[in-house]
Amino acid sequence: MDLESQESYWLGKLANLNVARTRERGIAPHKPLLILSLIDLIEAGEIGDRWVLYNARLVTQFSNYWDLVLDRQRNRPDIAMPFNALGGERDAIWERFDDNGGPSKSKLTTRRCLLDSSLFDCLGDADFRRIARRTLIASYFPPDEQAALCERLRLPVPDTAEMVEFAMNREAFKASQKKGRDSRFKNEVGPGYQFTCALTGYRLHTTEGYIVQAAHIHQHSVSANDDPRNGLALTPDAHWMFDAGLWTAFPAGDDLIIRVGIGRFEEFSPHGRLLAAFHKIPLHFHKDARLRPDPKHFEWHRKKHGF
Repeated sequence: MDLESQESYWLGKLANLNVARTRERGIAPHKPLLILSLIDLIEAGEIGDRWVLYNARLVTQFSNYWDLVLDRQRNRPDIAMPFNALGGERDAIWERFDDNGGPSKSKLTTRRCLLDSSLFDCLGDADFRRIARRTLIASYFPPDEQAALCERLRLPVPDTAEMVEFAMNREAFKASQKKGRDSRFKNEVGPGYQFTCALTGYRLHTTEGYIVQAAHIHQHSVSANDDPRNGLALTPDAHWMFDAGLWTAFPAGDDLIIRVGIGRFEEFSPHGRLLAAFHKIPLHFHKDARLRPDPKHFEWHRKKHGF
């Protein structure tokens, strides 16, 4: 089968996944969201061969997408289910294995999958990835979620009657687009900083995700700025302290130097991890981080908090 025939075959498969449908929740989004996550990671070069691992990176990508369907699904994501099920006889996009490399048929043991070689070849093409994303979005999601997903992926919304009708409700349409931009910001900031806290340099993950959060420097409710350069990866406590104005940063040459609001708080730790200890040291960026914050956003933060 030539590449054009392979692409046609797989687009047909992606449009006809074996998904559950219920009156209350509509089409189950688990499989299409997992495939969108897979496409993203292949495009980013984070999956370089046919092996797809159940790990923090894949789970985080899937969880970020799940936020866009949470209102409809009303539960937390279970990535283990589609990770295993996409290797079933009907979908068969990959073969399933356990941690030891043996065959697996249970979501409890499936921890690595070998992607079909022809699908992997197709996903190496940018045009195919774009069409595959649009196919998945149009096939499995209601209009509000389509708008959010297209905004996240910087795709035009489908030119369908139902989308045209939904877009006429400007308030709802803009709210969906905002959800998509919020999701994109979170998805760009975490990996852009290698999931490492800019204040502490701390990095922790399990198979279920990373500890850091994506924080806006120039408050989003004021700036509406979702540029990833207006973001930092911070642990929850560092994020809270930053938003509370207990620390900020000043540019100094190529560095950004932490300024702690000494005298604005009291703190104690028997283990010595104190905010005051970071005063006048540079923000920490992982050696492989591809993002750096734009210093101009700290100017707003400093003024707001009186530094």
